[in-house]
Amino acid sequence: MCSLKIRLRRVAVLYRMNAWLKCWQTKRRYQATLDFYAASVAVASDVSVTPKGSRHTEWIKGNRRPRVFFMGTDEQQDKSGFLQAVERVAEVESFTRDDGAWGQNGPAPYGERRERNTQRLWVLVSALAAQGWVPDLLLTQTWGCLIDPAIFSRIRETYGTYIINIAMDDRHQYWGSKVHGEWDGTYPLIPHIDLTLTAAPEAVAWYRKEGGAALFFPEASDSALFHPMPELSKCHDVCFVGSRYGIREKVVMALRAAGIDVTTFGSGWEGGRVATEDVPRLFAQSRIVLGVSAVGHCPDFVALKLRDFDAPMSGSCYLTQDNPDLHALYDIGREIVTYRTVEDCVAQVRRLLADDAAREAIARAGRDRAAMEHTWDRRFTDLFVGLRGE
Repeated sequence: MCSLKIRLRRVAVLYRMNAWLKCWQTKRRYQATLDFYAASVAVASDVSVTPKGSRHTEWIKGNRRPRVFFMGTDEQQDKSGFLQAVERVAEVESFTRDDGAWGQNGPAPYGERRERNTQRLWVLVSALAAQGWVPDLLLTQTWGCLIDPAIFSRIRETYGTYIINIAMDDRHQYWGSKVHGEWDGTYPLIPHIDLTLTAAPEAVAWYRKEGGAALFFPEASDSALFHPMPELSKCHDVCFVGSRYGIREKVVMALRAAGIDVTTFGSGWEGGRVATEDVPRLFAQSRIVLGVSAVGHCPDFVALKLRDFDAPMSGSCYLTQDNPDLHALYDIGREIVTYRTVEDCVAQVRRLLADDAAREAIARAGRDRAAMEHTWDRRFTDLFVGLRGE
């Protein structure tokens, strides 16, 4: 028994060391990126985002809906409001693997998966084109580790398709890893695409200094899926949806140690993964939806998350880790609430659970702001207005 305890302690120590190392590497690379572009003498490009060429004339003039080929990664994430919004403004065809499964994250090894995705994309696009359905726009969420970026240039040159990549993880995945001397993040895509929609506002300047076009494009929500459900009771004091690791576990366990009931779903939690269609109900039935902005194992390195928009949209009070990006999107303290430490989180939850009126006022204000400014419909309407040069 003693030897088992010692082994477990060693495993725990190794886990903490590995987490610390990964966090240090993430923050070091991010700071190096900031320093690199701050020192760069390259002039930021001022590239027009309006597609050029005769094949785009009809949809740009509004004579027909644009044809969009979408290549996603995570089916649950893609179909939680994002894809539905695209389908409301465009004709959409989507990427599937050879076996019909959704997205690029197949089980094949790194190099084989990359090659399969590249070949499959060409097969699907060229088959649609042969049927008379040439994509006006290729909308992707991808990285160099999942596909050979040169395929985008091939599609663009063959069909005149305008290539857009959505980059939600640029703060920590802009470069990616170096494999065979080449980066495999979003950086290697730049010469092969027309526009990047990045969820990291500072990354807009990085792309522009590399000669690319980029727009700040934070995540959003779908008000048709996430909305208040007053006919249902608020049966959860606090809920959290997300994998169990790092500061996420610390926050949840601290709340539970303080006697607060926290309902959790996601990999590693007792509830397991929750079905995509059940998340809106879960959020709507929670007094507080808990968020954690931290990236990976870094408790103090943050980024925007989908729940930053889905939770307020649900009409429940949203409490999340403080992130400077959120201050430009919400009135902190009035529309959503943030915490800076684990102890602060516990104190905020206690305060909010004890004051129904204040908590519900925040929930209503957050819902109003999200419904007005942070829907996927608003994001894509604004995007297409920009693409049309209006």
